Amino acid sequence: MSAQRGNCHWVGEFDPQVFEHLESRGYSIVVGDDPTVYNFKDEANGLTIVHARQAPSESAIEMLGSDQKNRNTVVIWTESRFAEAWQQTGADLVIGREFDSKFVHLLNFAINIYEDRVQWRESEDRFDRSSDDLHASIESLEIASRRFEALFNGLPVGCFTFDAKGMIHEWNGLATEIFGIEGYQAFLNYVWDTLDPDCSGAWSSEVVDKIFTSESGTEFDWSFTRDDGVVVHLACKIVSLTNKKGEVVAAIAGNLDITARVLAQEQLEEQMRENRNYLRVMEKQRLKLQEANRQLRRLAVTDGLTSLTNRRRFNELLEEVLDRSVRQSQTFSVLMFDIDHFKSLNDVFGHQAGDEILEKFANVLRSTARRYERPARYGGEEFAIILDNCDKAASLLAAERFRLAINCYNWPYREIHASIGCSTFCGIESTREMVEKADSALYYSKHNGRDRVSHFDDTVSLETKAA
Repeated sequence: MSAQRGNCHWVGEFDPQVFEHLESRGYSIVVGDDPTVYNFKDEANGLTIVHARQAPSESAIEMLGSDQKNRNTVVIWTESRFAEAWQQTGADLVIGREFDSKFVHLLNFAINIYEDRVQWRESEDRFDRSSDDLHASIESLEIASRRFEALFNGLPVGCFTFDAKGMIHEWNGLATEIFGIEGYQAFLNYVWDTLDPDCSGAWSSEVVDKIFTSESGTEFDWSFTRDDGVVVHLACKIVSLTNKKGEVVAAIAGNLDITARVLAQEQLEEQMRENRNYLRVMEKQRLKLQEANRQLRRLAVTDGLTSLTNRRRFNELLEEVLDRSVRQSQTFSVLMFDIDHFKSLNDVFGHQAGDEILEKFANVLRSTARRYERPARYGGEEFAIILDNCDKAASLLAAERFRLAINCYNWPYREIHASIGCSTFCGIESTREMVEKADSALYYSKHNGRDRVSHFDDTVSLETKAA
């Protein structure tokens, strides 16, 4: 049994021998009557055998001669006298009625024609489908190409494509605007010849090789000087294009014009440099002002001639010491100094000599004073010292130490001596009372021989005894 090849439509008188032959060739017999002749158009690529014992009817002539025959292969088996008439109808093959080996041969020939037609039509259909697919692919490629071209030219960045050799293939409109180079000038030229003729290093064969060997995209900033001298600053991003094997075969370079941003950055950096310079100048001015303020504060509390604390600052310190002594239940003492016979020194040697003696007297007090002993010029030839946390006995020892230092100093012009008065805080005095008591003890020393130390408490005891 041959492989099944399809149906064979049989029209007319039944013939067992022909049926058997057709079935041996792999066909199933579909038997119909005469009207089937007129309906074979419904069967595409069909084999129809018409066993006719009469001449063709007008309907058969019309049907076989029209396009309605479609792709059917029609074989007419008829009487020899009707063969010519059927031949003229458009049948594919007309066989005489005599059944012998020649008929079988012709039938096989008709079947072969039919099968060849089927194969040819299948091939034709496949070709048509392939052709349609090809045309559809070409159309899709054309659409994709037009879409890519529109997209490429419409990108808001200057774009160009290049291959592994560095040769440029596409160049969009914005690239022309940015670089001042027309597409035809860049097309099929090397990137470095077009965009880096001065060999600045932004583009070179080495850069292109690195792009095509890199597994990831490349980004970098670079600058381009146009023919009109304008420098354009650009941010470049490289996108690699690969084939089906994943090999990089081309690349797209998108260049965003960042000139405004770079110039703004440079302007900002210049402004920041100017600001830093201005801040350095301001810092110097601030330090000078700070030093001037220190000098002013120092001058405000310092005696100009002796550089000791002046009377104003002495009174402030005395207030601070008194407050602390009250809070901490401590005591302190005040010493008042007066240079003996200072007026006569001025009269004899002059005021410049007097000023010199005042300066040297201040130096003696300063060098003799201990950590918590703060000398001050109270006024004229009068000086004062606050003895912090110092009782009466300690104040007398301190005063004597200062008196001896004054007497032992090698004075110019003549010997210098001083009268000293002491007062010690008892917990109730004001600063004014402390100064008045020390001053009172000072005058007691002057009226009792000078060059001596007197404590206010002792002067009060003596006056009480005298009374």
